[in-house]
Amino acid sequence: MEENRYNPEGSQLRDYQLKLLDLLVEFDRLCEENGITWWLDSGSLLGAVRHGGFIPWDDDLDVCILRKDLPSIRKALRGRTPAPYAFKDMRTDGYPRLWPRFVDESCRIMRRDPVSGLPKEDELWIDILPLRPGCPRLKKMIDPLYGRCYRRILGAIHDGPVKKALAYLLWPLAMLGAGIVALGGLIFHRKSLMHDFGVPFYSIRKAQDIFPLGKITFEGHLFPAPADPEKYLTCIYGDYMTLPPEEKRINHEIIFK
Repeated sequence: MEENRYNPEGSQLRDYQLKLLDLLVEFDRLCEENGITWWLDSGSLLGAVRHGGFIPWDDDLDVCILRKDLPSIRKALRGRTPAPYAFKDMRTDGYPRLWPRFVDESCRIMRRDPVSGLPKEDELWIDILPLRPGCPRLKKMIDPLYGRCYRRILGAIHDGPVKKALAYLLWPLAMLGAGIVALGGLIFHRKSLMHDFGVPFYSIRKAQDIFPLGKITFEGHLFPAPADPEKYLTCIYGDYMTLPPEEKRINHEIIFK
């Protein structure tokens, strides 16, 4: 395909994608051993459907779990995965994100920070995005307060002691708002799934499109996928089979030497 000019065999991007694939294979193995339910999501699922693997210009992997299963995956993987692999989440010292990652600590990379635009060191990673019952429109109302407070408390935002102190003061209000939205989700939106609070994505996932999980081919491997990938992707992207224009073929700006 013409768009494969982004990642021809032997290119730095393609070699990086294959390292990510190895990480995904290990993640899948550990999840299967521990009875953890997960599935390909977002651009990774789109790549599987449209390209049979990675979107040619993509440089990350996204998977989903149910929010209620987060304690189980934390218990099974945190501190128990074979080196150099590790599960990290907000309970990991120094970890600044509101969603977990499965990483290869032996593979250090440089990427361009989306906020500052400066080079920043990171690890080879898979984003693990928890979903919970709820209404994304209501989540979007509480997310700015919740996300900014939590990121300042975690140390992911460094903008002075005054704003950090204010974050601690406002945190109970953010927690109250999130609790109300979460309770409403359990009562009124049980079959609609949204990303966890503070994660700035607002497309809805429908439980009937996900379960029971199926399998899909991704780079020659079979991985868990939603039961109806077409409906799942349509909810997220609309016309997902049409390639985006060149200027919208974005990635995480890994800096290759």
